[in-house]
Amino acid sequence: MAVLDTLRVFVEVVKAGSFTSAARRLGISKSLVSKRVAALEQELGVSLLNRSTRSLYLTEAGRIYYEHGLRIREELESAEAQVQSVTSRPRGQLKVSAQVTFGYMYLAEPTTAFMRRYPDISVELLLEDQRFDPVDESVDLAIRMGPLPPSSMVSRPLCKVVYGLFAAPDYLARIEPPTHPLEIPRYDTVFYGNYDLGAHWRFSLNGQPLDVEPHSRLMINNLLGVVEGAKAGFGLAYMPTFAARAALEAGELIPLLQPYWNEHGSMVVLFRSRHYLPDKTRSYLDFLTEWFGTRLGAL
Repeated sequence: MAVLDTLRVFVEVVKAGSFTSAARRLGISKSLVSKRVAALEQELGVSLLNRSTRSLYLTEAGRIYYEHGLRIREELESAEAQVQSVTSRPRGQLKVSAQVTFGYMYLAEPTTAFMRRYPDISVELLLEDQRFDPVDESVDLAIRMGPLPPSSMVSRPLCKVVYGLFAAPDYLARIEPPTHPLEIPRYDTVFYGNYDLGAHWRFSLNGQPLDVEPHSRLMINNLLGVVEGAKAGFGLAYMPTFAARAALEAGELIPLLQPYWNEHGSMVVLFRSRHYLPDKTRSYLDFLTEWFGTRLGAL
């Protein structure tokens, strides 16, 4: 097992790009990571990594060893998962990446319910708005809002996502509300900086997309910030209805132009295509799919 442990450490160093990041992912000290890689190089009699003050580079021998080591590690993890599935209930640590607003509003309840059902599984939720990096194998599942660019990732839809227009009662009391999407450029707006259609807001007119370019003086790259900016009465805000739901129920935001609202992809779970999905991952994936299917359907 010592050889396999050392191999795992080396593979993680290469994937993380540094000894410090690898140590953090593995939950061990940086000095132990360095010692294990040095011991591996001494045992093989070759240099696997070229080290500089800022980065690491694989030598030719290191590249060969890494490619084989990566395959060995994946096969070993698959074997361990299959053995666990027939000898015990799901167990282990699960790392789940999700967009900040969705995770903040909707993941705590199903995740804690899942953990009560499976007491041998611990979950780490990583809330971040960046695109999921499939190279980061420290993450088991990623929840993102589609449509998404083509990739080798496998996706499973959780629920549909509808975009709509909202504004605070205070702002609406000071203006004549718009009656058509094409009037939107006349108004101040709060713009979601991570919106994947760029500078345009997409509505639907007779089943066809209608793009509008708003006049945006305030841009925020997080949906929670967009909600707060709209609640503060700065202007119109275009966002997924799931982000606005709590503010709507509290009367802090008012829906506008609902006949023109646009279904814009789905919230999906992304995971790597493997011959065998670990029980902990499959269990959470199935639980989450059932949870959202029975409770929300569309957001």
